[in-house]
Amino acid sequence: MVTAAPGFTVIATANLRDRGVSEMSAALKRRFNFETVDPIADADAEAVLIRRQAVAAVRRAGAPFDVDDAVLDALVTVFRDLRSGRSTEGWDVERPGTVMSTAEAVQVAASLGVAAAYLPGRGRPRPPSRPPPRRRPQGRPADHARLLGYWDGPVRRRAENGSAMWRRLWDLRGSLR
Repeated sequence: MVTAAPGFTVIATANLRDRGVSEMSAALKRRFNFETVDPIADADAEAVLIRRQAVAAVRRAGAPFDVDDAVLDALVTVFRDLRSGRSTEGWDVERPGTVMSTAEAVQVAASLGVAAAYLPGRGRPRPPSRPPPRRRPQGRPADHARLLGYWDGPVRRRAENGSAMWRRLWDLRGSLR
């Protein structure tokens, strides 16, 4: 028999919307204390956290973080809109079946930072000089349709309202096919 030392703690995580491979057994559920952590309510606080964590991750990789604030603002906006099912302007959007957490947004921002460091120009989205290869993203087909719907709704409307960043994103819609 092996016993845990005083202070030993087991921490398990689970996304409520993403059940994973299998549900946690009733026996395990009885042995854990559960705490629900809701998404960060304040968009500015979430943006600060995403930037801070992405900068730290890219710096740990030995590279400078060079991603426009407008790109990070768009990232935070997209994640928040899709997570809530409503755009910041109040337009309804279909929520994807996958989790759109702050942690995932940090990973996307860090990936953009690494790309900007090692693939110059990639951290500042522009319409590509030649069309990117057309391929369907991996994952749930329904989520792909929801993403296209988001592009055809809020992204298009924001682009039409004159926002340069959203116009750039709208111009990249063809790469989502």
